[in-house]
Amino acid sequence: MTYALDPEAKAFSYTREQLFECICRIISHPHKTITEHDQSRALAVLMVLDDYLSNYTQCQEDIGCWIDKSDATDFEEFVKEKLGISDYDGITAEEILK
Repeated sequence: MTYALDPEAKAFSYTREQLFECICRIISHPHKTITEHDQSRALAVLMVLDDYLSNYTQCQEDIGCWIDKSDATDFEEFVKEKLGISDYDGITAEEILK
């Protein structure tokens, strides 16, 4: 069972459903069956992420919307800091969940 989106997929090819399923699997870990409670937790995570990222979303009428990479949106650096890891290469959700 994988706890990550496909790293080989093309940019912007993920759907919200795939992200939701990935979050459900992480929340239900180590169990393989995803319960309604797990799904509710995953939906809550998505709502918190939506609220958080909306503070960093910029829009311009002729270009569209984007989120600039900054300390506030660099989750990889945050994870490294929390885990005390200096080199992020090779760390996966599976390794974090061990």
